[in-house]
Amino acid sequence: MELVARLRLSKQALIDVVFFCGVPIVLAMLSAVLGPYAAIMGGAGATIYVLLLAIVPWCLTGLVTQLVSKSAGRRLPLWLTAAIGAIAAGPFVSLYVHVVNSIAGDIWPALNAFLPATFSTDHLKSAALSEGRAVVLWIAFVVIFHETLGWARFAPTSQEASREERFQMSGAEWTAEDDALLRSLIDSGRPPRAIALEMKRTVGGIRARTAKLGLRNNRLGDTSGG
Repeated sequence: MELVARLRLSKQALIDVVFFCGVPIVLAMLSAVLGPYAAIMGGAGATIYVLLLAIVPWCLTGLVTQLVSKSAGRRLPLWLTAAIGAIAAGPFVSLYVHVVNSIAGDIWPALNAFLPATFSTDHLKSAALSEGRAVVLWIAFVVIFHETLGWARFAPTSQEASREERFQMSGAEWTAEDDALLRSLIDSGRPPRAIALEMKRTVGGIRARTAKLGLRNNRLGDTSGG
């Protein structure tokens, strides 16, 4: 059982790395190739510039979204949690981008020709458009990673999200894998309520299956207590 839990944690950690490092790096490289930055800054300068504008805002948005998820986000759909996180992170990301652009403009003055004047109409329009694209992109990647890879970073915690699932599975058929897991949990001395939470089933269902298999939960000293 501990091995299964560790594998789950390892998988989630791997997905974290792919999401917070792999995705922004890929987006940054696309920006470096398709944008005018390489011609202005050279290959190395353009790479550093786009990475700074991709990785840090991406991770900053992740931090804000995590805070949203731990509070009101647990009662909200995942896409709405991601949207609120991205919008709330907007001002901090904009400030960071402004600082990076200011420094980059001092190093490569030619870059200023491609950047609208601060607080001008063009600047505000560009900022709003960039913010809108960033929010949509963030929501899309969060939902895709959750739906396709089972990523649980911003999803409700298993204890909170599984209550309805446990009742939905209370009448589900038992497989050989389920029986093996049940045996291992009973052998570890887990009480029925903890086993039911782990297996997403009702306590009554756990007790009934334990009795049917002739298992004994030493924690209770009762053959029907599992």
